[in-house]
Amino acid sequence: MKRYIPQVVGCLCASSLVLAAAGQIRADITDGFSSANASNWTFNANATSTSNSVPLISGSVLVLTSDNGNEASSAWYNTPQDISSSWTATFTWQWTSAANNPADGFMFVLQNAGLNALGGAGGSKGYQGGANSTSNIAVTPSVGVGVENYGGDTNNLTLGINDQFAQSINVPGSTLNAHTDANPINFTVSYYAPDNVVNVSAVDSTISSNAFSYNIYSMPGQYSMDTYPLNPATVVGQNTAYVGFTGATGGASEEQDFSNFNFSAGASVPPNYQAPPSTPAYVSVTRSPIALTASSFNEAEVVPNTASLTEGATSPIPTSVLAGSVDGSYAFYEAGTSVTENGTATPLPGGLPTSGQFVSQGDGVTTFQFQPYTGNTALAISSNPGQMGQNGKPLPISGTMTLASPHAFSTLAILATSGNGASFANVRFNFVDSHGDPVDVATDYAAFDWYNGGSGTTPDGNAWGTCLAGIGRIKISNSTPDAGSVSSGNPKLYETAFNLANLTGLNDAGQLVTGNYSGDILNSLTFFGPSGNVTNIYAVSGSADAASSVPEPSVALLLFAGAGLSLVLRQRATGAQRR
Repeated sequence: MKRYIPQVVGCLCASSLVLAAAGQIRADITDGFSSANASNWTFNANATSTSNSVPLISGSVLVLTSDNGNEASSAWYNTPQDISSSWTATFTWQWTSAANNPADGFMFVLQNAGLNALGGAGGSKGYQGGANSTSNIAVTPSVGVGVENYGGDTNNLTLGINDQFAQSINVPGSTLNAHTDANPINFTVSYYAPDNVVNVSAVDSTISSNAFSYNIYSMPGQYSMDTYPLNPATVVGQNTAYVGFTGATGGASEEQDFSNFNFSAGASVPPNYQAPPSTPAYVSVTRSPIALTASSFNEAEVVPNTASLTEGATSPIPTSVLAGSVDGSYAFYEAGTSVTENGTATPLPGGLPTSGQFVSQGDGVTTFQFQPYTGNTALAISSNPGQMGQNGKPLPISGTMTLASPHAFSTLAILATSGNGASFANVRFNFVDSHGDPVDVATDYAAFDWYNGGSGTTPDGNAWGTCLAGIGRIKISNSTPDAGSVSSGNPKLYETAFNLANLTGLNDAGQLVTGNYSGDILNSLTFFGPSGNVTNIYAVSGSADAASSVPEPSVALLLFAGAGLSLVLRQRATGAQRR
């Protein structure tokens, strides 16, 4: 099975590292959980957890959540631990659920917020979202890793930074399915200081072949696609940290039990260790907007700042202004847009740039250009046949963006986003080679949910990251702005960069190939969406092949194929090389 290495990234200043007093450092937690040492731990809970008498230590088990809904709880070892160098934590996690519909999961956390740190219930997993009451504080600064095992997120390994989820990494169900596998699962979380790598490994205690191991080499800052070290001591600001767990339930629930806990400094090399990758050179190549034909876009998804909007239950955004939405409920707006309430017009924070053009915050070198906000601004597609767009028309299951002037490029970048928890999708580049023959290659791109996505590498090895964040959004049904979106750094747009001189994907014969396509003329790009989601593509940029120049940008088009087109299946053939 092909594995990919997540590279989630961001700049952290080493000057923030504060040395703790030597007397605070404890190299080991070896007493695990037992009723005799319960006083070594501090427990926190929201009102629902408290009423259900969790968390608690019973015998040799920490019961973090009960099989009741809407709980949030945390457990912290009272003595800060030494995290200045390598360390290893081991523990066993098991869930039980009377309804056999477990939710929501847990986080293993290093933090310097304090012993009463606790986040929210449900998908926040007791980690995200700040304090639950005046007696608790947000779990920040912190680094955490854990498992989301609810519903569609059956196997997400989650990386958390400073009480926010920085990245979700899908664990193949054929490897280990935390949603259906109720056997005790043995976890090992290791930090290898020489290369700033965190390894997370898990194995089913009953079926040893059900296991996974992932290396996380770098952490997300706000936007960057470059690689910065994941150093837990730097993140939490000290050489010591409180160690423990957070967990939660929501509409569905599970009892979560932990046992066999150990934390020790001086970790050995993590399992399945690989040296950290360097940032690919092509990510830093300057890219300019590519002119596309006007019909490459099928929905208007941005409210222009000339629109007259009145907030209220009977005041939807007119369809003459807006014909589409990222998630069916909310839409983007242009900077300078105002909404009138009770006779007073209030400018909205954030917004997309009035020129429609911006430089990616992810790589600092790619310029993207939106279409005019008064017309169609997005190619919207859905993997669900018959799903309706905001304009009352069914969305295509695939769509093609056609270049106004076919051209050869050395690198490309795509601007996209999705709603409802999407991740990676497929795109087919339609080339003509030097002999005039058509050449197609299908690879993948990032179309993550427009909330709380990060950055990393696609399964085919294409770099991706957040390139515009804190844009803001407005509700279509009543013209109400989402007040907290900008301050939380949301919504987000994502960039995927492609190195056409060394591109991995499937050729027409369904073979996995790695080839040089930088000398071929690119005619169009055909997009497919992640399963079960609406995906929106807004722009394409590129750097010309050495013998060419990038055409000036203009307005752009969508030629979508009929319903007979199906998703490009990623069934891999063995190592064919294109050239």
